[in-house]
Amino acid sequence: MIEGHDILCFAPGPWDDIWRNRHQLMSRLARANQVLYVEPWPELRPTLRRLRHGQVGLGDLKPPRLRRISAGLSVFRPATWAPRATRVPVRAVTDAVFMASLRRAIHALDLQRPILWLFLPEMDIFVGRFGEKLVIYHIVDEYSGYTGISAGWRPTLQRAEERLASRADLVVVTSPELLQRKKGLNPNTVLVPNAVDYEAFAGACGSGQPAPRELADCPRPVAGYVGAINDKLDLPLLARTAAEASRWTLVLVGPVIVQSPDGQQALDQLRSLPNVKFVDARPVEDVPRYVAACDVCLLPYRIIEWTKHIDSLKLYEYLACAKPVVATDVPAARRAGDVVEIAPPAETLTATMEHALSSDNPDVRARRRIIASQNTWGIRVEQLSAAIESTLRTRLEPAREHSPGAANPAAVK
Repeated sequence: MIEGHDILCFAPGPWDDIWRNRHQLMSRLARANQVLYVEPWPELRPTLRRLRHGQVGLGDLKPPRLRRISAGLSVFRPATWAPRATRVPVRAVTDAVFMASLRRAIHALDLQRPILWLFLPEMDIFVGRFGEKLVIYHIVDEYSGYTGISAGWRPTLQRAEERLASRADLVVVTSPELLQRKKGLNPNTVLVPNAVDYEAFAGACGSGQPAPRELADCPRPVAGYVGAINDKLDLPLLARTAAEASRWTLVLVGPVIVQSPDGQQALDQLRSLPNVKFVDARPVEDVPRYVAACDVCLLPYRIIEWTKHIDSLKLYEYLACAKPVVATDVPAARRAGDVVEIAPPAETLTATMEHALSSDNPDVRARRRIIASQNTWGIRVEQLSAAIESTLRTRLEPAREHSPGAANPAAVK
């Protein structure tokens, strides 16, 4: 792992969110480096909309906050009262407030020439403002494939991504499909997939721990999905499955963030069924117990541009628990091979769930765990570290070639 660097990470979500790859990576890198995790800068229009609907309280008007998570990891939360604006002259004012407060946090931590780690195309605005030694653009999704992106905005988003990728020293992608699509944006593009905290998940399964209280009395078998419940899930498919598979309990664990009308309608139907249980997002340390409580784990993704490019973090978690997995036909499931049951196009997942449960055996459970053990966050940190060190060496070479000592071999001690 790289050591002794300062890392300035502009994240697409808050620290106190369900854990994604940024949480896993930054928490590990912080063991040997100083990491400042910058939470999203609120935007003006959504903030005004929340204010009009009474969704902004006194607690949101607090000044920017810097808090220490561990010895090497701090989190900066921008002020809600100075949201990011896009039009002058307001933009200049809010930008000045944001940058001044962030620079105070950087000064308090004594960050020097940080590695700038960016996750979204619009974060191009931060490049070149911190004396950074390296710029990393980390692509975890096909952002233009998000269901909330309008057709009119999509070209703007793609141009922003092209601009940021061309300015980055290193581009990291999480799936082979993203690598194929993005490698032309920057010659220094590397594939580093998602992974699993193997010890946490493998340890929770087969440990004899009781099921979480919300699931303790659920009739068996249990088919579960653990993760963000959003528009990439085929919620109508889940609703039809739950209605048909009356002997099963369907458990959905995670925050609900659904915007599409058909998704909302399916949510209402799911909530009305007696064999469906929703559980709010759980702390990261509790998540393995919820996976362990399932008899079959689900990856019920819609077949859309978004899901065609993902590398499913939860798939590795399911496999570390050695659970049977039923998935729709997305590339991430195909890559796992025969340890994942891919449901054929059908009205429901019921038949595939039944087959996955009945065909489970010690041999396939062992193979699931082997796959998971070969895809840990420790391995990913080492892969990223190698790419970062290689990129830093490449950047230093031109400086060495033009240094006064380099022209005179006798000057090299």
